[in-house]
Amino acid sequence: MATAIDERLILGLVLGIFGSMFLNVGKGVQKQKVQVLKQGRKMFSAAHRKDFLIWLLGILMTIAAAGFYSASLKFTDRSSLVSSLSGIGLVGLLLYAWLVLKESIGFREIFSSALIILGTGMVSYFNQSLGQEQKYQLSHFIYVSLFLGAVFGVMAYAGAKVPKFWGLAFGVIAGSLIGLAIILGDMALVRSGGSMLRQFQNPYVYLALFASTSALALTQVAFFKGSAVQVVPTINSFIILTPLLVEYFTFGVRLNLAQYLGVAVVVFGIALLTTSPRQVFRN
Repeated sequence: MATAIDERLILGLVLGIFGSMFLNVGKGVQKQKVQVLKQGRKMFSAAHRKDFLIWLLGILMTIAAAGFYSASLKFTDRSSLVSSLSGIGLVGLLLYAWLVLKESIGFREIFSSALIILGTGMVSYFNQSLGQEQKYQLSHFIYVSLFLGAVFGVMAYAGAKVPKFWGLAFGVIAGSLIGLAIILGDMALVRSGGSMLRQFQNPYVYLALFASTSALALTQVAFFKGSAVQVVPTINSFIILTPLLVEYFTFGVRLNLAQYLGVAVVVFGIALLTTSPRQVFRN
């Protein structure tokens, strides 16, 4: 039965899918050319300018993703619903590898993409409207953020001390920061009464931008020493998992069992897809 709420939800999902596509394809483009940053000022020279511009295009795509995510949050009532769309962007990255990089696609890639789409469909189809305006508890958000900050510190230390954990550690931090940015974006919209313009009058939107920018920088750090087969699934999994945790404490809402199963299917599909031998998911 089509209702105004259904139409808003569909629009929110479409905007979130665009955000996920821009984020993941942008990360793939960055990963291809991230080594150009090691050239220092030489990256602006004629010999390296093309690689730098391609890397910059990837950066601009990830920045554009923030706008789509913010718009998506306006039309949905759960941050986790938007973050669960992260896996769809990996399907977009796979299509990018096929159409642009001319990589072949096998059964593993098709099957894992189908799992991601199925899981995302489960999360979306079984969504139940809150039936009331969203409300958040700022103190709860601060407590859970401090807890995550302590975890990030431990993981960064472990990654610096044990090289093989580098990609995993900074992938967790980057993915979690993107997840936090989604939560903060939702808080900004709630405080502004759903206004895309008035949200810039409260601090949450700027904290979201800071978190997403930090995640962007840490993604480059993760790619420097970590393999993409380790970094990519970690980032995307924690983009999904972190909002589930933070949303529960901050907004006091949770998904239903079918949606949690859908999230599990998405995360499994992400792991299966991004550990494939396709070059776009590797260094």
